[in-house]
Amino acid sequence: MDFRQLARGLGTVITYAAGDVIFREGDEPAYAYIVLTGRIEVSSRGKLIEQVDAGRAFGIISLIDKKPRSATAKALEPSEIALVDAKQFRFMVETTPNFVWYVLSEVVDRLRATNSAL
Repeated sequence: MDFRQLARGLGTVITYAAGDVIFREGDEPAYAYIVLTGRIEVSSRGKLIEQVDAGRAFGIISLIDKKPRSATAKALEPSEIALVDAKQFRFMVETTPNFVWYVLSEVVDRLRATNSAL
């Protein structure tokens, strides 16, 4: 499932340079992120959790539970990312067939990656 086109249309598209920090552990959540192009590194407490490639999402859990970010995300290469706020995210879940399965898949992948990093 590739929701990049939908995210590009609904979200705010931001370009990050290699090395740019997108958010840090402890930050308050404002968005979920869908990688349109590039690659993002997600780490927690200095440990690499995973690399997120184009077509994948990150930052979903904090947007859902409204708790501070549990990881830091930074661009590994020039990257274009769609920022989707809570209202837009809810709209996508409620109106887009299979989007909820995409979200669940991303959350499960992140959980498995985190468990492996521990």
